[in-house]
Amino acid sequence: TEEIRQRLKNGDLDIGILATPLNDAALAEHVLFYEEFMMYASEHENLPRKKFYVPKDINLDHLWLLQEGHCLRSQVLNLCMLKEEMNKSDNLSYGAGSIETLIHLVDRQGGLTIVPRLAVEMMKPAQKRKLRIFAEPKPVREISLVAIKDYPRARLLELLNKAIIDALPADKELKRKKVLEI
Repeated sequence: TEEIRQRLKNGDLDIGILATPLNDAALAEHVLFYEEFMMYASEHENLPRKKFYVPKDINLDHLWLLQEGHCLRSQVLNLCMLKEEMNKSDNLSYGAGSIETLIHLVDRQGGLTIVPRLAVEMMKPAQKRKLRIFAEPKPVREISLVAIKDYPRARLLELLNKAIIDALPADKELKRKKVLEI
């Protein structure tokens, strides 16, 4: 995220797709959609049997996270209100470099992780059975097109926005924004 922000400001990139808000006065954010987080848990994980889960159901000693520096790690800790609990925990944490690695770790080693909704698209049917849904209000992240303020190619932003929205899976877990009108 930080590298993309700097490249946008330096003019090395025209547009980025980032989790927002960034709170950066030099950049304009155009919200595309809100992506739900889901829990991905090993069948051996001792979770209560229920339809919807809450962050308190997560055993922090069994939680796999992305390594420090990934915005998804911070989002999971913040959105699921786990940051304070992680700071209290003495457990040794392992950080993976990708969502796919987290899923593989759960499949091979057990435990659980938090994945964004779009990661589900690439899962096999057996893996999809390991997904658990959070109760309302569901934790989500905002995904936006980001460009410098007063980006001169407004039509390009509009067309890219439409292409992304049209390519998203049509399901209720992705709360789409309407197509950008500039």
